[in-house]
Amino acid sequence: MEKLMFKDVEIDQITLLVLAVLSCVTFFMVYSTSRKRKELTIEIERKEKALKSKPIDQLILDLQKSYQNIEHKLSTGMPVYNELNKKLAHINGQLKFIDVGLFPPTFNFDDSESLKKHIEDCLEVQFESIKNSTATTAYSNWEWFGSKSEGAKMVSSYRNLLLKAFNAEFDFIRKQMRYSSYDIALKKLYKLEEQLSKLGETARVAISSDYLKLKVNELSVWHRELQHKENLKQQKKEQQALIRAQGNQSGDQAEEIGDELYYRKSDLIKAQKLASQLHGANAAEIELKIFHIKSEINQLERKFERATSQAQLTRVGYIYVISNIGSFGEGVVKIGMTRRLEPMDRVNELGDASVPFKFDVHTLTFVGDAPEIERKLHQKFNDRRVNADNYRKEFFRVSLQQVTEAMEELGIECDWYFDAEAKEYRESLLMRKALKHDASQAQTSSYQLPASI
Repeated sequence: MEKLMFKDVEIDQITLLVLAVLSCVTFFMVYSTSRKRKELTIEIERKEKALKSKPIDQLILDLQKSYQNIEHKLSTGMPVYNELNKKLAHINGQLKFIDVGLFPPTFNFDDSESLKKHIEDCLEVQFESIKNSTATTAYSNWEWFGSKSEGAKMVSSYRNLLLKAFNAEFDFIRKQMRYSSYDIALKKLYKLEEQLSKLGETARVAISSDYLKLKVNELSVWHRELQHKENLKQQKKEQQALIRAQGNQSGDQAEEIGDELYYRKSDLIKAQKLASQLHGANAAEIELKIFHIKSEINQLERKFERATSQAQLTRVGYIYVISNIGSFGEGVVKIGMTRRLEPMDRVNELGDASVPFKFDVHTLTFVGDAPEIERKLHQKFNDRRVNADNYRKEFFRVSLQQVTEAMEELGIECDWYFDAEAKEYRESLLMRKALKHDASQAQTSSYQLPASI
């Protein structure tokens, strides 16, 4: 009987404990529900007040404007973000070479894309050699104060120093090399390897023969480019002789006369439009001007016909692809031809007065039938013309890679230069930025002056 009572007491205590827990849970639930209800009530009151002060249509309109602003920021910011990502990827690519002692080469704007590609391939192979620890050799098990690990660190430091010295001196030798001094540059490179091997004798560290061969190969790539440029100079003399023999100067005369004819006809249209609005003495004066313009146009048309008929007898000339970022923006090129003895004269002429900045040349190649090649290129990119009304304007919204492929399809091999120097344009941007900065600094300084003394 006593045992049973004891159990009953235990059961009562458990029941009380459960009831206490349930009471606590119920209290917290009620409290939480009450608090949420209070918060919702406050939020409803706030929104009701907002609706009274601003109709729901206006709120929707504000949200739409906010959404449009965000969309605009995204659309304008995304190109910048993508461009920064490209630059970051390029910088990271360069850093991997720098970390192992290979400094990225500096190219000139007249270095061809094929040279850049070959040098990049050379550096990739050299990078793998350095990464795999085959660029240098070490035949020693040094111990530094009895520590093999410290000795290994010393040998590793020797290897890195030797490699960096070899690469840096190679760049100096390569930059001094001319098309006729390849043998001298090669001897300097072998002598450099010997000198560094002597310096590394203490730790028995040297530049490996495999890595030396890779640098010799790179040197030969640079030399081939120098030879190619020299060959182009010789070829240019032969091309000029051929142009002289065929009397091809008429072609560019036709171009110049055609341009002048187009502008004089534009002047005539403007003068005729003005004449229709004038009366009396002013009208008579403009009519006289129209008469002189018409006589000039007749003379130019006769000259143009003679120059064109003469030009049609000969076909050789130069095809050029040029751009002007400062004047026309990115992605716009001019594809044309010239029969000048010095083709750059035509390019310089185009950039002298008609546009604010000079043109950058991406390719300039001599062909046997320049008018036909030009016609085919214009036909291929006809739907990409910037000026769809006047076909004398040879500007196209097309990438350099697309023009490269089109010329390869026509069987034309030429050197390409994708980078646009745009020297005058970029210098103008820097000058404006500097002037703006100076003006801002001056304004800030003026604010710092006391109101009175």
